[in-house]
Amino acid sequence: MSSPRSAPPPAARSGLIGWWEAHRGGGTVIVTWLVTRALMLGILAVFESFIVGDVFYYHRKIVGLFEVGLPGTLMEYPTPVVWILTLPYAVGLGGETAYLVAFMIFMLVLDALFTYAVWRSGGRRHDAAVDFWMLFVFLIGPLSYVRFDMIPAVLAGGALLAARTRPWVAGALTGLGAAIKLWPALLIPALLADRERRKPTAIGFVVVGFGLALVSLLTGGLTRLFSPLTWQSGRGLQIESVWASPLMLVRMVSPDRWVVDISRYQAYEIFGPGVGLWQTVSDVATVIGLVTIVVLWVRAFRMPGGVTPIAVALVVLATVAVVIITNKTLSPQYLLWIGGPVAALLLLRADDAGSGSGDVRRWIVRLGVAGLVLAGLTQLVYPLLYDGYLGFTDTAGLVLSTVVTAARNLCLLAFTVVCLVLAWRTTSSSPATPSPAADAGR
Repeated sequence: MSSPRSAPPPAARSGLIGWWEAHRGGGTVIVTWLVTRALMLGILAVFESFIVGDVFYYHRKIVGLFEVGLPGTLMEYPTPVVWILTLPYAVGLGGETAYLVAFMIFMLVLDALFTYAVWRSGGRRHDAAVDFWMLFVFLIGPLSYVRFDMIPAVLAGGALLAARTRPWVAGALTGLGAAIKLWPALLIPALLADRERRKPTAIGFVVVGFGLALVSLLTGGLTRLFSPLTWQSGRGLQIESVWASPLMLVRMVSPDRWVVDISRYQAYEIFGPGVGLWQTVSDVATVIGLVTIVVLWVRAFRMPGGVTPIAVALVVLATVAVVIITNKTLSPQYLLWIGGPVAALLLLRADDAGSGSGDVRRWIVRLGVAGLVLAGLTQLVYPLLYDGYLGFTDTAGLVLSTVVTAARNLCLLAFTVVCLVLAWRTTSSSPATPSPAADAGR
């Protein structure tokens, strides 16, 4: 009886992918990060220099801080954001250009630190998670460094990386994220679903999150503490949001019926027939989304054998995606928020014990690919095609930008649905976890 033959090793890939597979390593990560980030800075200087206006806005507000005080400065942001935005002012000694440089260096450092954290968490391997993060930020573009949304993105991803080995750090990072951007507070229930690590996670969150809230109350007062919430509730329908897409598509055909203009909330909003209706739809979607997230939390807490790291990460990612799509506001930099959790998921995909078959791993990879597509489309939406979207160019520019933005939003909706399905399946009490594709074939 002949012995069974062993399966032949997979054939080496050719071309650029083959070269990349053959040259994986820490040195490649460093070179790739440096090259892609240098390219981003070059793109900013040559093609997208006009997007730095928000940083100069931060600078003006910090200058005004010394005249009006904390209660009257940057009311749209939580108080800790003011403290963070003061750091580049101190480093740059008050100069406007120096402030811009210091701000961007701060974001570049955060990007580099998270790249290192992903690489180290993967056992110092050049994993696909590292490649994803480097390419994801590159595709979002220079916008990543002239807004402060890099901070919550890195904190959310960092919390998932730390959850298994340093749960108190995961809780602390989530508490810091909540103090800076509010929405990360919705991530803590998913992290607390892990029974073995629940106590240190909760302690870290309470100490940092509630501690910063207390300091904010003492330094800025009660009105300043809640001003970001009242500011957000008063905003209109932002033109890049999912719920503005139907009106923007109709406006593409009949632009004279609607007005697109910048509001007092420093965002471009749409005004005209049907705006109130779609704002109401957004409000309803927000409630439905919140209920869905709560149901996922309950399922995660009730899993008989305990929740898996992949299930926690998927619930976190689903929460972030729901927050983005249901809101009546959707600034391009919000897409950064999904990057950290997806990178963490790509690291965790090999650890799918209790989550069923390899289907989950395959769907996580597909989510990573979808995240890259969303990142690239987002840079097209803003800033590359934004003048057309505002109606500042010819009809062709208006049509192209509107179609691309609607396509990005449709992709974001599909991404969110897949996240919810996977989060639902991985929080199931049944031993097997079918994939969305399997369900579709029934």
